[in-house]
Amino acid sequence: MKFFLKYFAVPLIIAAIAGGLFVIDALVGTLFVSGASFTWIGFVGWTVFYSATLKDRVKGLIGVVFGFVCAILTMLISLAFTLNLHTISISGLLGVVVINFMVMAVTNVGHKIWLSSATGAFVGMFLTFSGVGVGLSAVASVGDAFLLLGIIVTYCVLGLVCGFLSIWGTKKVKNKLEKIDNK
Repeated sequence: MKFFLKYFAVPLIIAAIAGGLFVIDALVGTLFVSGASFTWIGFVGWTVFYSATLKDRVKGLIGVVFGFVCAILTMLISLAFTLNLHTISISGLLGVVVINFMVMAVTNVGHKIWLSSATGAFVGMFLTFSGVGVGLSAVASVGDAFLLLGIIVTYCVLGLVCGFLSIWGTKKVKNKLEKIDNK
């Protein structure tokens, strides 16, 4: 029993959680976009916030939504005018600099507010810019923006839950091992 707990219990727990995420994606993902899989977004949330506290996970999720808004603002600034210097879009550069300054300023001065997760903000920006792998654009239409936000939030929540379950399951196994060792 001790050998199993020490070497195989945690990998089995993690595998079961990952399998559960895969099954949930098969049931939920097609509600968003037919034939699409968003499991990878759950894994992003799981990985990035794996060892975070509950408070930091909530802040991270709010930061993801904040990052979504920041990505949209970056895209809108980038579309403002078409002046290029060699191959560099001046409006794109302006958007990137202004929005990244804003994200870092908010997270540096915002320790008492729930937007203070730079990690969450950058995850939200990354996922928004990626179009979640199916080419959705938050600036193409309001419908696409809400669909994109719905996918991002749903799967980041699933990832956060997976991270919580991983840590919870690992602690249970470690506690069981300690009880066996103390006998």
